[in-house]
Amino acid sequence: MIDFQMKLDFPQDRDDSFQNFILGLENQTCAELCRRFASLQEGEPKSLVIHGPTLSGKTHLLSAMGKVASRRVGARAAIYIDCAALTGGGGELDIFGRLKEYVSAMDQALFLTVDQLELAQENEELASLVFHLYNEVTARPGGRFAAALSVDPAGWSFPQWLSTRLLWGNVAKLRPVGDEARPQVLIKMAADMRMTLPSDAALWLVTRLPRDPSSQAQTLARIDRLSLTKGKKISIPLIKEVVRQADGR
Repeated sequence: MIDFQMKLDFPQDRDDSFQNFILGLENQTCAELCRRFASLQEGEPKSLVIHGPTLSGKTHLLSAMGKVASRRVGARAAIYIDCAALTGGGGELDIFGRLKEYVSAMDQALFLTVDQLELAQENEELASLVFHLYNEVTARPGGRFAAALSVDPAGWSFPQWLSTRLLWGNVAKLRPVGDEARPQVLIKMAADMRMTLPSDAALWLVTRLPRDPSSQAQTLARIDRLSLTKGKKISIPLIKEVVRQADGR
């Protein structure tokens, strides 16, 4: 079943823009493609699909594009949908008619972004929803569709009719930033959690944390809690204390 209690606003708890996107040389072309796509210039393809591993910046770019596009089409016509918020279990539900009615009530969506699209690979109802939304939005004058997922096109297992649509426009690959930019990524992650992580602390921490974002977020949360409990700013000594506690020493 698809839950209609979905989030249709771009992530509000993040400060995402093209200006603060941590590029790395390998992602300059992709970021520029996203910037041009969000400008809604005539003659550009009507769709853009970004693929890349976790923590490569896909949600950041979708959000940055949404902010640029909303200045042109209006905030109510730029919509963000996270597939993780749509998926659930059990039963059938005719969600498309309800969503279409809701979208139409929002002055006709002209810039639609879909995040974590990989979840539609094993969910035909969700795949069908994305397919119809793609057709609906791109059929409107000036309408644009952007999506992000973690799977390379060669590994897609969408129904053929959806894969074909997704490949009609531009497809761009995002790569993880190099080791030299990992401290900046950690500082940005902390800022999204309303934390101030000093650069020296980020440099110390990044060599000791696993690369997966879940572990990094958990460690940052522990650092934040200890900082608040002790009433101290985040520093290397405070982070070392968090690490010792986690190691049980």
